[in-house]
Amino acid sequence: MEKLHCFAVTLPGLENIAARELESLSVDEISAEEGGVSFQSTMDGVMRVNLRMRVATRILIRLAEFRAHSFPELFNKAARIHWERYIGPATALEMHASSHGSKLLHTGRVEKAVSDAIAQRCAGTAEGGPIGQAQRILVRMDDDICTISIDSSGERLDRRGYRMHSGRAPLRETIAAAMLQWMNWQHDESLVLPMCGSGTFAIEAAWSALHRAAGLDHEFPFRQWPSFKKKRWQRIYAKAEAMRRDVALNICASDLDPEIIHQAERNAEAAGVAGQIRFSVEDFTKTAAPEGAPGVLLCNPPYGDRIKGDVRGLYRQLGEMLRERFGGWRIAVIVPDQGCENALAMPVRDRLKIKHGGKWVYILRL
Repeated sequence: MEKLHCFAVTLPGLENIAARELESLSVDEISAEEGGVSFQSTMDGVMRVNLRMRVATRILIRLAEFRAHSFPELFNKAARIHWERYIGPATALEMHASSHGSKLLHTGRVEKAVSDAIAQRCAGTAEGGPIGQAQRILVRMDDDICTISIDSSGERLDRRGYRMHSGRAPLRETIAAAMLQWMNWQHDESLVLPMCGSGTFAIEAAWSALHRAAGLDHEFPFRQWPSFKKKRWQRIYAKAEAMRRDVALNICASDLDPEIIHQAERNAEAAGVAGQIRFSVEDFTKTAAPEGAPGVLLCNPPYGDRIKGDVRGLYRQLGEMLRERFGGWRIAVIVPDQGCENALAMPVRDRLKIKHGGKWVYILRL
């Protein structure tokens, strides 16, 4: 089966965690790059990665890379791509072009050249099935080198479909999944989540522990491609569903706001894991460690637009609570700046710089 050159797009800072996750999904030639991870796989592998990966934002297939100094040259080389495998004559296209340091600076004309090449290549081909979401095509011009990719994921993979209710600046599902992997949380360990917000940490943890694939409810555009093999997809999907398991979990999530907890409970219900998580209304300063062996505590305190005044006082209180009650636990806290890190007054074992909500923040392992 043909090997495809692929790229898993991630939030900046999550590349290495995504690379480790891809290692478990049986793909080849894995290499972390800025903004994601390149890898090689068959189309079956692309479907499997889309269905099961938790940290990636979307999965691209890199269809071609070539040098282009003129728009006719771009058109001619783009027309050599086997577009008929991916595009039916009635498929709507969503073109995205960027250009840096290249003679072809006009991104609108870049998009037009490639879309015209697709139209010529696909003229007269059989339709690829019912038309749904538009097919995203990405064209990047860097120093006259053109890279053309097709998006196999459609809507962002972090949009799992369960978060029907959320507050301001909710944590992305991919960040929650990445933190759980980074902290190596295991299903037989306690997981404590103060200031849990809409419940993303708790739900992602439950899905991971239960081996519930992240993309079971996702609508993938590759299912509309003329080359799509329905039986292969059904086999991959059935295998993902067969991996599910039923285990007892000790996930404790709390927040001071009763309405926020109500929203989190509804999200957990939509995700099918309401019975696996204990939600409670509680001030984070009252959080106590469950009985038994130390486990993992994750916290994304409010900062920026989510809170008024000096947030460092909140981090100071959080540090006091953690030192007093969670000795021996593996702890990860998101901080927006050095001032909040200093306010925690706890030794930092490791740190991860990521982009969240358009801003750089740090995840501290304490």
